[in-house]
Amino acid sequence: MRPNNTKGKLQRGEMVFGVSVGFDSPDTVELLGALGFDYVTFDLEHEIFDERAILHSIRAAENYDITPIMRVPNDPDLILRLLDAGAQGIHVPQINTVEQAQRVVNACRFHPQGNRTFYAVSRSGHYGIGYSEEEYAEISNRETLVILQVEELEGIENLSSILAVPHVDSYQFGPKDLWQSMGMPDRSKVWEVLDDGIARVVQSGHWASMYAWIDTNMDDQIAHYQQLGVKLVTISARDLVVLGAKAYLTPWHQAASRAQG
Repeated sequence: MRPNNTKGKLQRGEMVFGVSVGFDSPDTVELLGALGFDYVTFDLEHEIFDERAILHSIRAAENYDITPIMRVPNDPDLILRLLDAGAQGIHVPQINTVEQAQRVVNACRFHPQGNRTFYAVSRSGHYGIGYSEEEYAEISNRETLVILQVEELEGIENLSSILAVPHVDSYQFGPKDLWQSMGMPDRSKVWEVLDDGIARVVQSGHWASMYAWIDTNMDDQIAHYQQLGVKLVTISARDLVVLGAKAYLTPWHQAASRAQG
């Protein structure tokens, strides 16, 4: 049972940085770890993943000490299998009610924090070797990172009661689904709601989590998140490829144009 390095950094007050990956590539996971990212989030909400493939990506994450987090629907059976396989974090979107939030906690935590089905001989439990069942339950509850995503107006309206659900570590907001649930108003109105929500998360003692987008000024985005107290910042693997490709191609295209001119 491995320590959750991302959770450890957060407990020390540090910011952490991760990448959302929507494709099967253990080599990419290892590369992200070698580059110094803290965590990788596998998007099983929007993308198609084979569970056996996820297991190999978890092994790749362990090999490079990058925390494997699963973004999944609110499905206790799926959450159970991924945690047993070695996932160190569970990220569940579309949280609108206390009942939905509690369902996630129950699926992720053993007694007394939840009622996750007990199984201590999986790979996450070191195959039942070297630990008592009591030790496994205690360590798993301590090291698992639980992230809930609030991304609709109903969730914002219920945020105070959702934040009161115990044993949740972090909250993330989804600007695009929130924008849609608000009737697609001017984006500035959405960010007013988001900024208030992030402030409430921080004030409640939880870690706030947000995405970074390449279609905004990155310096301004970093300063804004730091000012709000955001601690987890995620960028998509797709955006990293776009950023890297533009940084590489732009000077070459400019040089080629000058040579031709």
